[in-house]
Amino acid sequence: MTLSTVGFIGLGAMGEPMAANLLRAGIDVISCANRSREPIERLAADGLREVADPAAVGAEADVVMTVVWDEEQNDRVLRGAGGAIAAMKPGGVVIVMSTVSPTYCKELAAEAAKSDITVLDCPISGMVQGAIDGTLTLMVGGATEDVERCRAVLEPMGTVSHCGPVGTGQVMKLGNNAMVIGTFRLIMEVRNMVVAQGMDLDTFMEYLNRSTGRSFVSESMPLPRKPITLTGMPVKDMRRCVAAAEEVGTAMPMVTTLLEAGADDNEGPG
Repeated sequence: MTLSTVGFIGLGAMGEPMAANLLRAGIDVISCANRSREPIERLAADGLREVADPAAVGAEADVVMTVVWDEEQNDRVLRGAGGAIAAMKPGGVVIVMSTVSPTYCKELAAEAAKSDITVLDCPISGMVQGAIDGTLTLMVGGATEDVERCRAVLEPMGTVSHCGPVGTGQVMKLGNNAMVIGTFRLIMEVRNMVVAQGMDLDTFMEYLNRSTGRSFVSESMPLPRKPITLTGMPVKDMRRCVAAAEEVGTAMPMVTTLLEAGADDNEGPG
């Protein structure tokens, strides 16, 4: 089956520029309004075709990509009589680009396989600027032949990084995010000490980034000057990471401690 039409569901801060890069690469892209109509209207100028709902996306698309918040939102657009999978033609592919649990992706893949639909998990890293520039890291889990079959519709968005079988893309993303978030909190604690001891914060950061303690977080991420409570995406991803560890009988005491140190479950910055 030739993969010529991409159905893209989830045109938020990451999804909209990702879909824009697919359109610029000459790929036929369809979508339906999810949370807002504005991205649909903006991308229509570049050739995006709008259809009525997720089932209509599935009926027309060879590949359906989702960039929504969590398992619940993926279920809403993919599963059931009104979801994309039930309407897809045999031989189609679903690419879950949300950050969700590895187990969720394995179960979805097993369910979709009964209808001859392939599922890849492909969470993304690179922040909004990477989505705009088409330089995301695409952490793909799935069989080699399925990843290669989808390469042409993935590469306009970034670098395809095949991590292993279905679920390992999520393993890679959760591990990466736990390290980024942990580093962020550590740097914030150190910065508090530096200021309290009377050192100029900008001087500290300049010298840190010449020294062995430097990291992507210290060099490239915006760091608030005052302490903040972790909310939204960081909390979701840390909880998923701890749960993934518990499923296979391993411990993550540092990540668990970070969660217990005042993270807030409300969606917010991050």
